[in-house]
Amino acid sequence: MSEHIVIQPPVPRAESIRTRLADLAWSEGLSAFVTNSVPFSFSSGRVLAEGIAHLVDALSERDRECAVVELGAGIGYLSAFCLDAIRRDFPKTYGSSTFVVTDGAPDVVSDAEACGLLDRHGDRAKFAIADLRDQESILGHHPRLLLLSYLIDAIPPVHVERKDDGVYVGLIETSIPADLEVIDGGVWPPVRLDANTIVERLRANDVSPSLARKIVPYLEESWSWTRSDVDVTGVMLNSRAEVAVGICDLLEQMPGESGVVVTDFGYVETESIELNEMMTEYGLCAFWAVAFEELTEVASERGFHCYLQTGEEGETHTLLIYKGEDTEGIEQAFTAGFEDMVSDRPRFVLYNLEEDATLEDVQAAIEKIETTMPEADVHSYGNLARFAHLLLQFGDVEGACGFARRCVDLYPEVAAPEFTILGSQEGRAGRYGAAEVHFREATRIAPRYGNSHFGLSGVHKARKEWAAYFDCMRAYLETPDCDVEETMRGIADALSGTDLDHLSRVARRWLGEV
Repeated sequence: MSEHIVIQPPVPRAESIRTRLADLAWSEGLSAFVTNSVPFSFSSGRVLAEGIAHLVDALSERDRECAVVELGAGIGYLSAFCLDAIRRDFPKTYGSSTFVVTDGAPDVVSDAEACGLLDRHGDRAKFAIADLRDQESILGHHPRLLLLSYLIDAIPPVHVERKDDGVYVGLIETSIPADLEVIDGGVWPPVRLDANTIVERLRANDVSPSLARKIVPYLEESWSWTRSDVDVTGVMLNSRAEVAVGICDLLEQMPGESGVVVTDFGYVETESIELNEMMTEYGLCAFWAVAFEELTEVASERGFHCYLQTGEEGETHTLLIYKGEDTEGIEQAFTAGFEDMVSDRPRFVLYNLEEDATLEDVQAAIEKIETTMPEADVHSYGNLARFAHLLLQFGDVEGACGFARRCVDLYPEVAAPEFTILGSQEGRAGRYGAAEVHFREATRIAPRYGNSHFGLSGVHKARKEWAAYFDCMRAYLETPDCDVEETMRGIADALSGTDLDHLSRVARRWLGEV
């Protein structure tokens, strides 16, 4: 018997099972960022926003509105922070600028609008639905500047490799281990799915985001290469030639002096990329490195001016594609905004810690970051959350809770994991009312975030609220980090002898104990 079962024969990346499952993640709306542990970092932070503010000021014409459209904006942090920076540093430009914060997923736009993140800027900002593939949805806002921050990486590329005898396109075959078993906790009692059933469900698109998150780690992709007549520059890259052309088509139709800012992770020199570096995964989400060499080549051939701020290869770069005559002015603005910009300055201190670092070493590193680095770097959500979870890992609960409080104070729209940390602290202290408030806020932000359901189940268990306890455990059973057998045993023990004893017996039968 074969050790693997092929789910899908070789296909281009855009048609692959992995791409389809990545698209499924966004059906959960904004909570997908939390549920899949997609980091909120430089791409939506104040450091990048302060650089963009210089470009908006340079492009702004004082006698009429200057519209900025952010595509794939998610919750809208980047645009909100851009407006904060413009209001502080360029008040005249603030009065003549508007931001249209867009996403192609209606659920994401609806969730973002409900957060009220842009309310502080009144009519300077609004939400809308727009998609890079639908030019009219963008051009209708008459943008002078487009922002594409970590958007292109979510668009499935064509994997291309140039060899001595020509150009080859990569095809992806997807399989799973023949002995795979995954437990679907979305039904009661949970159901064990064997490999054949999983294959059938995947082929029929019959999986929920929660179940797909459990399956994705077991997908195995095999590559094959076929000759192609595509014309590319570079050695190995994730080619998105159509996307590059589409961006240039948009810029051509934008009014007057205009620009497009692309911030993403990827490679400036395609010789630097390795096959295993083409894709990055967070839970159900998948992202593919951007070939900046291809973008700049296409834009330059169209007669546009390109300005590139480079990070380390494989990490964050920012490209400005500019249409206009004031090249000196725009270059000065780009230099002022982006020269010496580092996408994640604090990590360099943390990454220098030794493998055997102690809690004292970690605390000293965090103190160094807080005392030596700009506030915009230190107070990003991604950085504060990193401090909280790192300290928790080292047993410093008090320190972790301090940073968790900063997260929920500054970023209440997304801080579900940090609300959960605070809820756990309150629960351990026996303050169940306060714990419940924190856990419920976490589940409101991210309805499928498992740790908050587990924490809330503890509150209900302590109060002997068995129906509510069971509901929380049911929700927890769906999540990929749940140990289903251990959780079922916990349900069996907790509900034994209560008015839900029949559910205890179901759990024991499932465990094979009855």
